[in-house]
Amino acid sequence: MTASPPARTVFVGTPAFLGRIDGVTRCAFWTTEPVEHDFDPARLISVDLARAPSAAVAEEISWADVDVDDCFSAPDGDTGGSTLGPAWPELRLTGAVYLATAFIDRLPPSLRPTPASTGFTGAEYECQSVVYWPGTPDPRAGNRYAGHCAEILEQRGTLARVAVFPPGRSTDPATSAVTMWLDLASPEHCDAGPASLTTIGGPVTRGPLFLIAGRVPSPSTTNGSTE
Repeated sequence: MTASPPARTVFVGTPAFLGRIDGVTRCAFWTTEPVEHDFDPARLISVDLARAPSAAVAEEISWADVDVDDCFSAPDGDTGGSTLGPAWPELRLTGAVYLATAFIDRLPPSLRPTPASTGFTGAEYECQSVVYWPGTPDPRAGNRYAGHCAEILEQRGTLARVAVFPPGRSTDPATSAVTMWLDLASPEHCDAGPASLTTIGGPVTRGPLFLIAGRVPSPSTTNGSTE
């Protein structure tokens, strides 16, 4: 009997250039510089930036209906996730949008963003994030993790000293990696558990490491309650 897949949503980040505003949270964007294709409207991707994990936590939508990730603080202190919005007309004309893989699968093949099509130089997992749905027995439930390329420098059981590279710059010899100790078996450090997106450890010394990037907002936070 095979184990059930973990209850989670995986997102793929893409550059975003605002092309059209359709509502307070709805818009359409290009994944590449629009000047390069003469602002081709056929290349626009329409999305509602409100269909995010925070809305699912607030029970405004189901987790199956989540299309984009929220904006969040990345492990290095920078802003991660979707940064094109989320409110209109208070907006950024350029930024990033992290699309759920299920949303990407519904797009026409010609519109599906990939690292190569958007000019991203790293591996796909370096522009991914994942949210494990709250309310499940999974120890990762409610956690968000961000993908990085990492190299194990030393390992003692499940404890590892790793060099973590900035997303998209893991192959740049001039890039300085951040070194840290972490427990590869702890969901408080990385997405440790069944079907983990992290693959380093043991004989695999370099590859994807999905570091903890906080938790999705609690229902009390999204509903404005302090209880």
